[in-house]
Amino acid sequence: MRGTLVPRWMALQSLALLLLASCTHAPVREQLPGPGARIARVWHGRTPNAKAEEYTHYLGEAIKKFRTLPGNLGYQMTRETVGDETHFMVISYWESRDAIHGYAGEDIRKVRALPRDAEFLIEPEQTVMNYDLVTTDFGPSP
Repeated sequence: MRGTLVPRWMALQSLALLLLASCTHAPVREQLPGPGARIARVWHGRTPNAKAEEYTHYLGEAIKKFRTLPGNLGYQMTRETVGDETHFMVISYWESRDAIHGYAGEDIRKVRALPRDAEFLIEPEQTVMNYDLVTTDFGPSP
């Protein structure tokens, strides 16, 4: 089953990044990363629907600490319900890979699991993706 999740996960990541790139709603745009953002760190997890609301609150509180970390420029949490599961994606924005190392340690692809993740997550993923931001345009359309 794991083999079928990887392509879906990659598709979800691609979709999320495309949605971010097409976002033009002003209140959201004010919260998007500034010109200093160079890396987007993307984590994915999924819960049973029955635990989604509680995990939304738990995860939302936990990721607030990102803003206190040197080199972090902000974050977003998204979720989507698909069948009996709710998928979560956290995208955090960083000045550099060195800044991510300060948070994540030597292996920046390794997930930094939260203490209660085992209570919520279905088959927790062990890696995250760290994308170089190549093009970012969140302004109004010309």
